[in-house]
Amino acid sequence: MKISKTERGQATLLSLERRLRVSNRSEQTIRNYVRSVKILMDYHCQLPADLDLDHIIDFLHDLQTDQERGWRTIKIYVAAFRWFYEHVLHAKEFAHLIPYPKEKPSLPRILSRQELSRLFDGCQNLKHRVMFRLLYSSGLRRNELLHLKIEDIITDDGKHRVRIIKGKGGKDRYTVLSLKVLEELREYFKRYHPVKYLFNGRAPGERLSAAGLRHALAAATKRAAITKEVNLHILRHCFASHALEEGMNIKTLQYLLGHSSVQTTMVYLHVSEVPLSKAFSPLDCWQ
Repeated sequence: MKISKTERGQATLLSLERRLRVSNRSEQTIRNYVRSVKILMDYHCQLPADLDLDHIIDFLHDLQTDQERGWRTIKIYVAAFRWFYEHVLHAKEFAHLIPYPKEKPSLPRILSRQELSRLFDGCQNLKHRVMFRLLYSSGLRRNELLHLKIEDIITDDGKHRVRIIKGKGGKDRYTVLSLKVLEELREYFKRYHPVKYLFNGRAPGERLSAAGLRHALAAATKRAAITKEVNLHILRHCFASHALEEGMNIKTLQYLLGHSSVQTTMVYLHVSEVPLSKAFSPLDCWQ
């Protein structure tokens, strides 16, 4: 019995998904990689095994020019293609010929402390306010907040920490828990009675969705009359920048943020006031 191209395509994507899961990749990475390879297949109406390097470069070129995608988005596609060709088709040399886009790094955008206060005050209810204050005060990523369980709020032996299980890169870590937010969490517990996840969705025991979190942020931003673009990751950027301004050691901040390299953390030196707050001329120190 002859297998159709559609069936072979589905089998290809299923094989990719299974290998990614066996490799313990995150759900976000699995979705991104499978989606990227499917889009490549749909673009050329061919299976990846039948494509040559020029096919892939043509796709990446059109993706960048026609749709004006940023280099970070193109980078995800390239990472997906490289992983697929190396680990599914076992074509390592071919995989490494697929070029990464030239990076165009930009400084993180942040909100001032006054804008953050307005954002928190613009929340429609206590639950939203606590979520956003926890994101900011602990430097959490969106998915880290959504996957927090009740037992991940650690207050034993006078410690105040948030436990992150399998954050980005599958790494576990602890980060700080604000005493102010802890009091707000206690009030939140009394009022909302969360089950299993710290922030439930519509059904008890079901975690809040990413779409629900984004919708709550958009509503708070509008109520706060903040005209600049605000997304969930900006709250994490604000945590890093403001922590440095208050004197936090950059290696400590690196750990709290879960960065593999301190170079990633050091970008926040450029958006904080740290470089100028204690700056001086060495001539004035002469005796």
